[in-house]
Amino acid sequence: MVAPELAGQLRVTVRARDGCVQQARIESTRPQLANRLLAGKPAAEAVAMVPQLFAICGRSQHVAAELALDAALGEPAAADAAQLRRVEGEMAQEYLWRALIDWSRAAGGAADATTMAAARSALAHDDRGLLRVIVEREVLGTDPRQWYERESVPDFEIWIARGATASARFLGQVQRDGPRHGASRVPLLPRFDGDVAERIAATLDADEDFERRPVFDGEPAETGAVARLSRQPLVAALSDAFGRSTLVRFAARLSELARIACGEAPAAPLAGSVQLGAGRGLGWVETARGLLLHQIDLDGGTVRRYRIVAPTEWNFHPQGALAAATVGVRDTSAGQLARRTEWLLQSLDPCVAYQLEVEHA
Repeated sequence: MVAPELAGQLRVTVRARDGCVQQARIESTRPQLANRLLAGKPAAEAVAMVPQLFAICGRSQHVAAELALDAALGEPAAADAAQLRRVEGEMAQEYLWRALIDWSRAAGGAADATTMAAARSALAHDDRGLLRVIVEREVLGTDPRQWYERESVPDFEIWIARGATASARFLGQVQRDGPRHGASRVPLLPRFDGDVAERIAATLDADEDFERRPVFDGEPAETGAVARLSRQPLVAALSDAFGRSTLVRFAARLSELARIACGEAPAAPLAGSVQLGAGRGLGWVETARGLLLHQIDLDGGTVRRYRIVAPTEWNFHPQGALAAATVGVRDTSAGQLARRTEWLLQSLDPCVAYQLEVEHA
């Protein structure tokens, strides 16, 4: 596992003057370690090291590495059923911890020890039946399939108003503060397919700084549940009503958790690979935070070059979703601005620690 001092962090500085946000500065101190640690290693050994070196979303990191190596060896394929279970299980874990721990605390409560023990057991044993029960009772307060099939804004607002779970009460706080706050017009990353993969791979090859500041068709893009579920009826209705706001991003996470809990298949593949040429492969996985890319170049059976593009670099691009949703915001006090920016950060969910500073003149 990468040591905390090597993992780096995000530093977000928001500056407002005369009631208007003038600047949102995003600096990442996270070093690009993949090539430094894996180049020169036998390919199979390098892939086996990945989940130990990159423990955040470690299962998804491992799947992306496996797929990238398969493609580099001339065997590109979609992820198999076992790999997809690992990806979905990890996605559910990320959403559950936020709902059961962070959102419970924000709503004035605390994580229930019995519920947490049951959740850990469900995730450790991939017990989707137990997962569904926990999501229904502790997160949604209703059947996950009914939640996932909701189509209207009023249905969502009624769920919030009832406040049956800590998640509903927390999203109620976000709604009352302003359902449009945090909205961004930065384009969503499209559903991943061979064409998109090849376009991204071409840019990755041409840009040595791509891992730090990825773009799609020359522009920053947003990734995550709100991109994957952009056509899901409830997420689409909320986006039409409020823009792609902090509230809508949180709702998209709950909808994806509901989908996994009720066993509904995803609308598009969650992982796959593309061969980029002899000895070169790209593996991709949709994680809770968004699109994860691994590119591996081989020299015989040895890694010649290894590159990773994490979801955080998409969403926290200096001109990405966070910056676009913050600059120009008006009529907000220092306290409101700090709270709304904190929630926006949480809705985009960086995979490293962050520091937020708000300067309000």
